Amino acid sequence: MRRGSGELEKSVLELLGRHKELSVSDVRRLLETDLAHTTVMTALVRLHGKGLVARERRGRSFVYALSAPYEDLPALRAAMRMRSELDAGQARADVLANFVAALDPDDEVTLRHLLSRQDERDVNGS
Repeated sequence: MRRGSGELEKSVLELLGRHKELSVSDVRRLLETDLAHTTVMTALVRLHGKGLVARERRGRSFVYALSAPYEDLPALRAAMRMRSELDAGQARADVLANFVAALDPDDEVTLRHLLSRQDERDVNGS
């Protein structure tokens, strides 16, 4: 049976959230599926390319681990999408302006707080 878009990556991330590190073979076994080794490997390589998993060479293969705690992944994904939009073209100010304009008042307060904390760190050299 064919999985929906993103389901394999989601399943792999959930497994990595429960285990410190896993090889492609480990992931395939834990998924309890008949997916090809190359299919699982491709999913892990894509997650690595997205910055969601780190990999380390062990012998002739890699082991994979989450780049951040599992519960932080949605925020990391959102930040990466925003970074991608900012890096995609010349209109960085337009992207930021549209983002800020769409914030609700509570989110705007949070953003102002975060920016002021960053300003304090910059002034204090931290």
